[in-house]
Amino acid sequence: MTARAVVVHADDAEIIQAGTTQTLLADSSATGGITGANLISIPAGGDGAHPHVHEKSAEVFYVLDGAMEILLDDRIETVGKGGFVVVPPGVPHAFAATEDSAVEIFIYITPGVDRFEFFRLLQRITRGEEPESALEDIQDRYDVHFTTSPVWDAAGHR
Repeated sequence: MTARAVVVHADDAEIIQAGTTQTLLADSSATGGITGANLISIPAGGDGAHPHVHEKSAEVFYVLDGAMEILLDDRIETVGKGGFVVVPPGVPHAFAATEDSAVEIFIYITPGVDRFEFFRLLQRITRGEEPESALEDIQDRYDVHFTTSPVWDAAGHR
């Protein structure tokens, strides 16, 4: 497959509301499998993602504004504006806004895995249009494997 440049204008990006605001920028299929990218805005004290692992891709976070808590294996780091985090494949992680700050995060995955339909499913689950059990059948397809974390739970996250 020949690589091609990808440009996504703000007005063309899909916005998903599911307790957070997610701006879908480029899915893997749009980039020839190179990457996927999105923005997520989480209100103060809000959860962004439950503990999970990616087996095939690394996930990169850049905090554009505010502060987030991020689970990395068995520790939680607070990362503020301008902070950068790389989560290699196989590392359990989760993220949330801190209690006193909303956060906006640019998220980049490489190599790309088509995940936009996964985010749309999360929106339907949040709205009560699909059962939460729908996530069990699609973990391999979207390379999102949910796990548990006593450290994350003890910090008051779900």
